Amino acid sequence: MKKVHKRSVGTKQSSSPKPNAIVLAALELFTRYGYRKTSIDDIANAAQVAKRTVYLHFENKAAVFLAILEYLGDQVRQRCTAAEHAGGTAVGRLTGLLDAYVGTGFELFSKSEHMPELEETFSKLARTKICDLNTEYEGRLAAFLRSLQKTGEIGGAPQGLTVEKVVHLLVRAAQGSKHDPDLQGDRKALDRRLHELATLAIAAMQKQSRLASSD
Repeated sequence: MKKVHKRSVGTKQSSSPKPNAIVLAALELFTRYGYRKTSIDDIANAAQVAKRTVYLHFENKAAVFLAILEYLGDQVRQRCTAAEHAGGTAVGRLTGLLDAYVGTGFELFSKSEHMPELEETFSKLARTKICDLNTEYEGRLAAFLRSLQKTGEIGGAPQGLTVEKVVHLLVRAAQGSKHDPDLQGDRKALDRRLHELATLAIAAMQKQSRLASSD
């Protein structure tokens, strides 16, 4: 039997705790042992439910894996909401939004030796869902930057760029941080990188605001 460490996740309870328990147990097992080496029996044992209970809620192991993606999406949304409503500077709030997306994955998977397999599995089973989540997230960041424009904290996008393009480049740079050998497993280093990216984006758009004011 594969052992699972209890994870404190602070998730919202659903009407039935069993699907949540199954998803969290599977997430821990997939991270520690990989997708291929984890069976439905392992998941049931770790979740402390009968195997038939797993099948009552999920058609197969792939369905459990897809449910993990939904869980992660909900985590990102909750962290985005917290960042948007946090006090502090525009840079601080944007850093929080970047961390909501990149930091969530970093915390769960950065130390897993099975990350390449998990990425392959996500791509194989959930490419469309991941694209939809990326689009939703980038739309949220664009809305945040436009809210800063309305309050006068920043100006428009630099010449030749749109807000959407700025967001797309920013997210790609933040995601690329996980492949930086200097950041592997180092949460503080990731925090600094995300703060630097947010600082760069806000400074570029504040410059546009100053230029517009001088015209």
